Amino acid sequence: MNVTDYLSGKKIIIIAGHYGAGKTNLAVNLSVMLRCTLVDLDMVNPYFRSADSLSELKKLGIECITPEFANTNLDIPAVPDGINSLFAGEKRAVIDVGGDGAGAVVLGVFADKIALEQYEMLYVINKYRPLISSAESAAALARHIESKSKLKITAVINNSNIGELTTEKTASDSMEYAKKTAALLDLPLLVTTFMGDIDFCEKKEYNILKIKNYTKKLF
Repeated sequence: MNVTDYLSGKKIIIIAGHYGAGKTNLAVNLSVMLRCTLVDLDMVNPYFRSADSLSELKKLGIECITPEFANTNLDIPAVPDGINSLFAGEKRAVIDVGGDGAGAVVLGVFADKIALEQYEMLYVINKYRPLISSAESAAALARHIESKSKLKITAVINNSNIGELTTEKTASDSMEYAKKTAALLDLPLLVTTFMGDIDFCEKKEYNILKIKNYTKKLF
């Protein structure tokens, strides 16, 4: 399934999931692919957030809506001032949400407005994150996120990786996990992401979305 085709006509694309599943990097990649505004709505993790890619995104002509204190020495949770602009006009946006239910709570504030728009809420999973390493635990977290956000998840993205140690086997070994998670949620498995070899990315049986690493490295 082609991601850009699937998301065609969708005004708001929400990226949600577990802490460390790779939501932020995926959100940045999608904003570049779709050429749309990126909204940093991560109120819970100041260490890996979309605002870290601000300068690079601006060079690419991507508008960013970020919290006032993002990339400063102040760690103060604040909803970005520009978020209400999403509900007035034709602006398309990818929203990077904080991890788990705690991060999804802020969506509940805007749930009624978002529900009136054409939106997708993509659930990012990663087999190699301990708390969602089983399909059952990943599905349970998805339901928790829906409860806290007051919005419905519409598709699953398999972002199973172990950083630079990820191989073709790492990705292929995650496929049954991803398919089972999607089946438990009765949702489509949209794509499996990969940052490595081109030949592997072209294997149709895996439906790979090739992405870049835009997020910062701490070590």
